[in-house]
Amino acid sequence: MRPLLTITWHGRMMVPVWFARRKNFVAMISQHRDGEMVARLVQKLGYETVRGSSTRGGSGAAKLMVERLKNGQVGAMICDGPKGPIYKMKPGTPYIALTAGAEVIPATFAGKSRWTFRSWDRFTVPKPFSRVFLLWGEPIPFPGENADVNKFSQKLEDALNDLTAQADALAAGKVTVK
Repeated sequence: MRPLLTITWHGRMMVPVWFARRKNFVAMISQHRDGEMVARLVQKLGYETVRGSSTRGGSGAAKLMVERLKNGQVGAMICDGPKGPIYKMKPGTPYIALTAGAEVIPATFAGKSRWTFRSWDRFTVPKPFSRVFLLWGEPIPFPGENADVNKFSQKLEDALNDLTAQADALAAGKVTVK
């Protein structure tokens, strides 16, 4: 069985993170001050963490994440963090997936009624008692050791953006749940 890496966007992390609590996940979280709050929260939810990001401590954290994936933990990556641009894949996620030989599973959500903050990531929080649509995409297979990292990165970005559009359409009532 191949290692697994789940991915989501920064502003759409709340529901997938909650759903995956206490399930042997390891999350990569920024070493920034804001990351410290997130790390403490997800640790209380049962995640292990590795600390680093595209702006600080990323290479050491990537090596540790690859090791954890190869040892059977499921990875969790926020692909456009810690500072954006929104819905654009940073290079760390495809690098980790390729190095670990992992399959990648996109995850996202949308709420029928929600708050969306005016932050760079348009962070989304479902309102209490709102109907929430949590979507897990089809696994994206490991493309092989000699895969083009840029093409793989684009494939991951497209899959996650398509899944997010589907969640938004469900929440807006533009499509129905089967």
